Amino acid sequence: MKAQFHLPLITYPDASSDWIIENALELSRHQGAALSASVLQVRIPRISHPFPTIVDVEKMVHDAEQLSRQRATALTEKLRTQANTAQQDVTVVPFEAKQPFVGERVAQLSRAYDFSILELVPTARSLIESVLFDGGRPAVIFPAASCSGRIETIAIAWDGSATAARAVTGARYFLEKCSSVVLVSVTDDKLIDEDIRDRLAETLSRSGLRVEVVTLHVNGDSAAAAIQSAATEKHADLLVAGAFGHSRLREFILGGVTRSFLTDLSMPILMSH
Repeated sequence: MKAQFHLPLITYPDASSDWIIENALELSRHQGAALSASVLQVRIPRISHPFPTIVDVEKMVHDAEQLSRQRATALTEKLRTQANTAQQDVTVVPFEAKQPFVGERVAQLSRAYDFSILELVPTARSLIESVLFDGGRPAVIFPAASCSGRIETIAIAWDGSATAARAVTGARYFLEKCSSVVLVSVTDDKLIDEDIRDRLAETLSRSGLRVEVVTLHVNGDSAAAAIQSAATEKHADLLVAGAFGHSRLREFILGGVTRSFLTDLSMPILMSH
């Protein structure tokens, strides 16, 4: 069955970049997947004012919605042009969403596809979290740069948790097409069940993959940075990690490895909650 990739293109408050279009097309091409793009046309709720104001709110709303439509047209043209150049088929479907519920709507749309392809820029972080928490599907997140290509080596951030296991399941489509896997574990603040990790390594090996196990001690440094560094050292093309192993409130208050990834991402990462 052909994989179905989903590319949300955002038009407000900032527009999606050319990089994410290029990365989505390249990823879909190398993986032999179909690509569908959902293009936002934002709606700004009208707010009535009981008293006169010197600010023309209606004009501001009109201008914002018009800008969103113009950006939607421009992004659609860019996507179709690049897809035609690469001789790729792409489906484009516009969607409307009210601000500030764009992330919620994108999360709902993502449920219809195997993966959503997102880019990590400051204005998109809340959208990414909505997709991860509420979408129910994995997401492939790119830094704001051109970095997609053939995925030969996959690094898996493995801590033995159910969240990490779900991420491995979510990455199965990519695992079936790669040649090697690196299991990366950080042992400073969590005891890793080596028996389960070794069983996973054996399972992946029996599936025909070359498997390497890497254990890290970060000594108080960022676990996310250390994992990405190890993945880069092993020439991984994609990092797989569980997302938000705790509740949204606890993650917001205490932070965690997921938030560290979403603060400083240096490579494509597949995340699943």
